[in-house]
Amino acid sequence: MSDPEPSSGGGSPEQLGKTRTCWHPLLARLLDHVLATAYTVHEEVLVGKLPLCVDILLIRREMGEVSEAGRRDLISLLPLLNRFTLIEFKGPTDALEGGDLAQLAGCAFLWHSQQVDRIPHADISLIVVAPTLNEALRTELESLGGEVGEIEPGIFCLGGFRFATYLVETDVMAERGEAVLSLVSRVFLKRRQGIMEQLTRSGHVALLCYMLQQVHQFRSLGEDFAMQHTDSEYLGELEEALLASVLAATPVEKRLSGLTPQERLQGLAPEERLHGLTPEEVAAGLTEEQAARLRALLERKTTN
Repeated sequence: MSDPEPSSGGGSPEQLGKTRTCWHPLLARLLDHVLATAYTVHEEVLVGKLPLCVDILLIRREMGEVSEAGRRDLISLLPLLNRFTLIEFKGPTDALEGGDLAQLAGCAFLWHSQQVDRIPHADISLIVVAPTLNEALRTELESLGGEVGEIEPGIFCLGGFRFATYLVETDVMAERGEAVLSLVSRVFLKRRQGIMEQLTRSGHVALLCYMLQQVHQFRSLGEDFAMQHTDSEYLGELEEALLASVLAATPVEKRLSGLTPQERLQGLAPEERLHGLTPEEVAAGLTEEQAARLRALLERKTTN
C-alpha cells in the first residue's frame, strides 16, 4: 500500500455526501469500548435545533471507573478527559487545516448553548487528535491569539481559549506505544504489522480482537457504509492484517476449540494426517471393516 495523502478539504458534489472518513467511527467504537465503564462516547455533537450535528466526538464522564485494561489501552489520553470532552479527529489519511480549531471552539459554544442544565466552562475540554501538529494549525492558532506549549512528547496545551484545549499527535503516540491512538495513526498505515506485533507483546490482544470485530462489521455493511465514508478501501487489507495478527497471538488450543475432528484434518495430505503415529496407534483407530480392508491392501502390496 502506498502512503496515504492528506485530504485537501472541500470536494466535488459527488464527494460531499461522504461526511467523514472510515477512521472516525472506528475511533469512536474503540474509545467507547475502552471507556465503557466510566464514559459515554457520542459520534456526533448536537449544535442546533433543526437538528444540526457535526462530526465531533463527545465523551461524557459517568459514575463508574475505567477498567485496568482500559487504562493501559488509553494511558496518555485518559488524563486529558474532562466531565465533557469534545474531540476533533483527523485520521491517518487526513491533516489539520486552517479553520479546524475555530470550528471546534465554535461548535463547543453552540453545543454548550443547547444544554438545559448549566455546565461550568471548567467542566469542558477540547482535544484535537491528529497525525501531527502542522503549520496550518500553528498559523491558525497565531491568528486567534493563542499559543502552544508542549506538555510531554506528542501532547500540547493550546492556550488562549475559554475551554481547556489540547492537541494529541497520533504518530507520536504510535511511537510511544499508546494502544488505541496508534491504531488510527499514519504510522499504523505505514508499519501496521510492526505496530500490531508491538501491541501483542505488550498485552493488547483483546483490543486488536475488538478492532477486528468492528472492521468486519463495517465491511459487512457494504456499499451503504462505503457511500458515507471515505477511505473504506483500506478496510479489506486492514481486516486481513488484524485477523492474521490475532490468530498468531492465539494459543493453538483455543484456535482449534470448537472444531470437529474432520474440520481439523481438512487440507492435510494423508501422510500428514498419520505423521507421528505408531502402527499400533493407527491400528487402534480402525474399525473392523477398515482393518480388514487394510490387511487386504497390505497382502496385495506384498504379492506385487
